[in-house]
Amino acid sequence: MLAKDLSVLDLWDLSRPALPPRSRLYHLEPIGIGTPYVESLTGYVARLAQAHRVDVRKLIVVEILPLMGRPHLLGPVNRGLSAFWQKETRALNGTRTLATDLARTLQSLTLRHDLRFLTLLSWAEVLPPKGLLRFERAWCPACYEEWRRTDQTIYEPLLWSLLAVTTCPRHYRRLQLRCPYPDCRRSLSPLAQRSRPGYCSRCGRWLGTAQEPVGGDVLMEDELRWQTWVVQAVGELLATMPRLPAPPARDCVARGIDRHVRQLTAGKTAVLARALELRPSQLWHWQRGRSIPSLLLLLRMCCGLGIMPLDFLLGKVATAPIKEGNQTLLPELPRRPQAARRRFDVAAMRGTLEAVIASDEWPPPSMREIARRVSIHHSSLCQQLPELCRAISARYLAYQQEMGEMRVQRLCAEIRRAVFEVHRQGLYPSSNRVARLISKPAFILDHAAQVVWRQALAELGWQVSALPMR
Repeated sequence: MLAKDLSVLDLWDLSRPALPPRSRLYHLEPIGIGTPYVESLTGYVARLAQAHRVDVRKLIVVEILPLMGRPHLLGPVNRGLSAFWQKETRALNGTRTLATDLARTLQSLTLRHDLRFLTLLSWAEVLPPKGLLRFERAWCPACYEEWRRTDQTIYEPLLWSLLAVTTCPRHYRRLQLRCPYPDCRRSLSPLAQRSRPGYCSRCGRWLGTAQEPVGGDVLMEDELRWQTWVVQAVGELLATMPRLPAPPARDCVARGIDRHVRQLTAGKTAVLARALELRPSQLWHWQRGRSIPSLLLLLRMCCGLGIMPLDFLLGKVATAPIKEGNQTLLPELPRRPQAARRRFDVAAMRGTLEAVIASDEWPPPSMREIARRVSIHHSSLCQQLPELCRAISARYLAYQQEMGEMRVQRLCAEIRRAVFEVHRQGLYPSSNRVARLISKPAFILDHAAQVVWRQALAELGWQVSALPMR
């Protein structure tokens, strides 16, 4: 073959290609960022656990808490973790340190850089935590059912976690706060150990329904109009978070009020306060930056001024002038609907309570449960029918004591089995090792548990010290 017939091929590049960084957890995309129905951070955690086929507790304890700087929640015997589930999870969607730490931790684990927009951190300086978030989880059953029927991702909008939002304007019904099933009927934590979007974290059943709202779920016209405006106003705040050049400073509220006082009432703070149905001293403190209004008060003030909260916080001013003694220029602020007074029928309630006592319902209901069934406050029942209420409470207390004794016996049996299991492994059955093998690790601190643990150690030949005093 002639040399001129030979072709020159490019040499192979054998250098290792640059690989993008790998995330510890799935690079799960949040839902609705930049829209009014952006996903909440607690809902994102539940979806992330579902994507990894683990429960929320395992994801939180194994992956998240070690990076959040809260080592006191990770011990095998602790009560701080229980308090975390019961009291602190609602703050995960808010404006304070817990939300910041969780968003930062999840961003490092998933390599996503937009998770802070699943919280209200962008408005941290202008929205105080008091009166901002719900203590319990809220949801719209019709939204859940619609998403499942149309094969959409089921998630928890951040909008539902706000205390000021009480209804779903899309389906003209109130948000639900309790599991609808009669044998559950419990409120749910914003993030529970078994949270799953669309399902009850207590009984595990589906929370969606396509049925029309009935009874207390039906909205009055005034309430619907007010809630429609609230959802639009709050939705603007949530949708704008990714596009803010910088988070608003705390003094923007004071400057906004001062501009309205000067331009609409010629500097008369009391005139504006009376027009907005606020105390002059309250508005005066806001104007001088000594305090800031809660989200609900900010919404009421902006509604009275005829301006959206986003425009107010960004420096715009309402155009309608306000004159002293003339409040007709402002729309009437919405009022909370007053519950209709009900006549207490002593004879009917006596029959109801006697039927409860005579029934063999198990477990026996408490007085609060009975009061919820008949829609009367339990204090009214106890005041009108004290003897029957005491009998019902005594039966319920006996039931609780019996269940408590059975629980102690079951856990003591678990401790005994755990001691023998650790002993078979050739290890000393210390309290920490035993606690890791029982269903309630904190129970090892109980006096009854200490007695059973020491008795089992003595049977196995381990030397133990004297049992401490109770």
